[in-house]
Amino acid sequence: MLLAYLSTGRYEGPEVDLAMAEMDAKALYKAGEKRLGTDESTFIQIFSGRSRAHLAAVASSYHHLYRKKLKK
Repeated sequence: MLLAYLSTGRYEGPEVDLAMAEMDAKALYKAGEKRLGTDESTFIQIFSGRSRAHLAAVASSYHHLYRKKLKK
């Protein structure tokens, strides 16, 4: 994951696409809690390619949709 994070270009500005954040929250749920095991490639893609502001919006959307917090 560290290699993916370091080698991926990402936008780090404050603007966030809330629809995309919700799609990412749903993708994380589908790749994790909704299935047996995890789809690590989805987690790596989202966590290495999105800005901190976007990830904060993803966490908020995830909590709103599923009443659970994203775990570290």
